[in-house]
Amino acid sequence: MTYARIQTTDNRPSGDFPLAEIISGHPGYAGLLLLSGPGQTGFLLTLWKSREDAELASSRTRAAAGPPPVDLTYDAVYEVEEDLPGETGPASVALVGWFDGPLSPARIALARRRGREVVHPALRSVPGRVRSLVLWQPSQLGFVIVHLASSSDGLAAIGATVRSLPVRPDEDPALLTGPDRLSQYQVVAEG
Repeated sequence: MTYARIQTTDNRPSGDFPLAEIISGHPGYAGLLLLSGPGQTGFLLTLWKSREDAELASSRTRAAAGPPPVDLTYDAVYEVEEDLPGETGPASVALVGWFDGPLSPARIALARRRGREVVHPALRSVPGRVRSLVLWQPSQLGFVIVHLASSSDGLAAIGATVRSLPVRPDEDPALLTGPDRLSQYQVVAEG
């Protein structure tokens, strides 16, 4: 299993801070996604080979580079439940959907089944989709879904595809409420 650490901030560091270079040298490093949002908001998703590596990442970064250049507004470790590749090539934009917990057991079960059987197969053929990650937070009983695309048109196609999927007869529409929060970002670094 792979783990993800999500960190967000309301301000980005001024000047050059070699974040990707520092983090990529940590034990268990498996990938990085640095996003820039409206204003000065930032979103960092790092991938790790173990939960321990994900949890120790910040203390290792502090040891290598000193105190963080920004204040974090959110910091949590997730399990990577799905990592769905799409088209090859660099991503330029991202869409992040937050399904805040605690979600009910019925909603969790439906989300997983619908993702596997309906959403993921439909997304495979969306042009411009580079990658989709489904992240599970067991202590909060919530999900974060990250879609990467090569363009804003690709993100729009992802959204349109998901919204167009019909509710099946065995699915309770009351449990398919969509994300609690949805944010669009520019991709600053990917590795």
